[in-house]
Amino acid sequence: MDIKLITLSNYTRPALKEDKSTGYVMNGKDNSFYQYIIDRNNGSATNSSINNSYASLMYGRGLGFTNKVSDVVVQSWAELKGILRPSDIKKIIQDAQIFGEFSFQIVKNRDGSLNSITHLPKQMVVPSIENDEGEIESYHYSRNWKKKREEKYNPQEFPAYSGIENKSTEIYVGKEYKPGNEYFGTPDYIAGLQYAEMEEEISNMNVSSIKNGLSAGYIINIPNGESYTDEEKSEFERQVKKKLTASSNASNFIISFNGQDVEISITPFPVNDNVHKQWDFLTKECKSQLMTAHRVISPSLVGLSSTSGFSSVADEMDMSEKQTIKRVIAPKQKFVLEAIEDVLFTYGINLDLIFLPLTQEEEVLDTVAEEEAVDAQEEEKLSEISSNEPGEASKDINNKLNK
Repeated sequence: MDIKLITLSNYTRPALKEDKSTGYVMNGKDNSFYQYIIDRNNGSATNSSINNSYASLMYGRGLGFTNKVSDVVVQSWAELKGILRPSDIKKIIQDAQIFGEFSFQIVKNRDGSLNSITHLPKQMVVPSIENDEGEIESYHYSRNWKKKREEKYNPQEFPAYSGIENKSTEIYVGKEYKPGNEYFGTPDYIAGLQYAEMEEEISNMNVSSIKNGLSAGYIINIPNGESYTDEEKSEFERQVKKKLTASSNASNFIISFNGQDVEISITPFPVNDNVHKQWDFLTKECKSQLMTAHRVISPSLVGLSSTSGFSSVADEMDMSEKQTIKRVIAPKQKFVLEAIEDVLFTYGINLDLIFLPLTQEEEVLDTVAEEEAVDAQEEEKLSEISSNEPGEASKDINNKLNK
């Protein structure tokens, strides 16, 4: 009798490895660690829900400012709205939340003035190796690092943001210091990634179990097993696996190559009731550990069920939103805003930026009113300009922007 047991593989946690085998540094082989993080966001319902909720809270109702309204502020606000689009801000925030770092391109006009700040997907941007002073002088961009040798995906090199006004197109990368990581940032929930993967695998297992008739596995008895060669047995295993399993996480099965006195049969393993309890425990454990990794104050705020002592869901949501913004979201917002303000300041745009909260509080109403006043002034000035002759309009725009 020859018995073949096919089992699931052991888990090895992926690690961030900085690949310096070329003139630039990649985040794992072919920059693959970014894709691992993306897959964990797409595959785990809990992880995705938290990331989306945090990104939404970070952006709120978009950018605002706290400066006292003046002609200079009106001009600066008008310039900013032409330089940085809301869609780019949202993408920068998404990268900051999911990857723990972000990148954008600083595009200049021919005279060296600032034209635009545009988002660059962080998984497409890698740094050059540091110089002797420990500085990163440039970044490399490719839309597909796996195919970087193909002409259309060949990496393009751009200088790193210098903090000095110049005519070059530059790349800004925002990342916070993380011990052990010299070149790349990491998401602050990185310790929970294996639980995101586990939640994904549990989901796959449940789907596979349903497709396999809710069986825990199979014993397959094959008569005349001695007549099969090793190659034939291997091919038979492959065909059985293809027929009986619906995904990489489907049931185990045992193939028994027996003698002539045995009939061919397929017998399902009995399902142990404790298995369902184990899956239930692991599902709850995944949610719990992911919430811990993300520092979730209240599950209901990120779309998860909650049992609390509040008299109503509205009360819980209100309190948890305030605490989450104060303790978790505000530092993330500061991380993004400091980068934007840094670049704007270099080009003479001095605004104290904020992200307007989704829920308007009394203390921000004045700021909102000031913004609306600025927008009204801006529209009034543009209306005045458009009523002039075409040549004069061009002069007026330049004069107003250069005041």
